[in-house]
Parts: sequence; structure tokens; C-alpha cells
Amino acid sequence: MISLICSTYNSAKWIDNYLNYVNSQFLDYFEIVFVDAKSTDGSLETIKNFNFREGINKKVIESKTRVGIFDAWNIGIMNSSYDYVMNYNTDDKLFPSALLTLSVYTKMYPEADVIYTNCWITDSEKHDTIIAYYNWAWAGDIKNLIRKGCCCGPFPLLKKKSVLDSGLFNPEFTISGDYEMWCRMNTKGYNFVKVDEMVGSYYRNPSGMSTDPEKNEEIVRQDTLIRQMYG
Repeated sequence: MISLICSTYNSAKWIDNYLNYVNSQFLDYFEIVFVDAKSTDGSLETIKNFNFREGINKKVIESKTRVGIFDAWNIGIMNSSYDYVMNYNTDDKLFPSALLTLSVYTKMYPEADVIYTNCWITDSEKHDTIIAYYNWAWAGDIKNLIRKGCCCGPFPLLKKKSVLDSGLFNPEFTISGDYEMWCRMNTKGYNFVKVDEMVGSYYRNPSGMSTDPEKNEEIVRQDTLIRQMYG
């Protein structure tokens, strides 16, 4: 069973399509946990009022403060019900077969702590054009992980117990918290499995946390610190 984690803040621009992407998943049963960071644009009300089809369990957690993305991920994970968790951002797109495909791989690789995949990259808000193909050919050792950067893509499926045992995401890394987690889990000997499946498309948002050119200097600083910690 899979729990999707959605950290959301003023996502009215994306939320209608996002909810429909979730509702169209082929997997019969799963959960989605929304963690809202005090949205003011009506998107929270849209989420609350949306009726998912039978088989999708919805939880909505309203943060009392304006939390960062990795704090929100941690809140979502701790409030999730199922054995596997996956963050899914509101401006990205999961294909209808995504969760069903990933659930099959959890049975094929029950020892995997992280299952990550390929994806398309788009510069279109509607996800109707493709500009690149995301495919990290990562062998699994820490040197390759550090050399290639945050190589698990936008849709990694995580074994919840392994994330909890690792200490959850470190919110001090406001942009590169996922990169730090992969390095930490790799160092601790957790098992990463790469599968050659296409499960969704990633929007290269010009104002996104990791794609905004104005944040490049901070991204480099955080990534460099992580490499020093684990390299």
C-alpha cells in the first residue's frame, strides 16, 4: 500500500489538474496526505471539497505555521498509514499507471528501501511538450551518487520504516534535503533499486525550489556542504 505525500502552499494554479491526476490512478487502493502550509488562495478549500473515487483515502493536515517543504514531507510521512510513501508535487504529473507500476516493483524487490524511475521533463505547465528525458544510470555507490547529484528523480518510492529509521528529512537543507537523505541512506547501507519505467513528467518550473536561477547560489552551497559531509 502506498501513501502519496503532497506539500502544498497556494497551489490554486495547479490543484485542479493535480487532483484529477491522482483520481485517475489505476491502483485500486492508496492514500494521499495533504500538508497545507497556511494557503490563502482557496487551494486548501478545493482540496477539502474534492471527492476522490472509492479506494482513495484522503487526509488533510493544516499546519499552524508556514513550514518548509521538508518539514511538510516529514509531517506527511509521520501521518501516513501505509508501508510505502512518495512525495508528489502539485506542478508535476503522474501517469495513470504510475502507482500500479510501482506497487508491482515493491513485490519484485521487497528488500528495496528506495525505488526510483525515469521520467520526462517538460517546460509546459500543461505537461503537453517534452524537452528532456531523466534517466540516471546510477550503480549505487556513494561516490557515483555524490558525483551525479540528486539522482533519484522527482518520484522516488520510499519504504516508510527505512525513512523513519534514518531520521526523516533534514529541514535545515531547505532545497537539497532530498539529496542529503539519499546520501545518508546510502551511507547507512539502505538498498536503492532503479527501474526502467516512465511514471510521470517533471515540470521545470522557472520559479521552483530547485529550478529558480535566483536560488542557484544557495543550491550550490547546500550541495557542497552535503558532499563534504558524505564524501
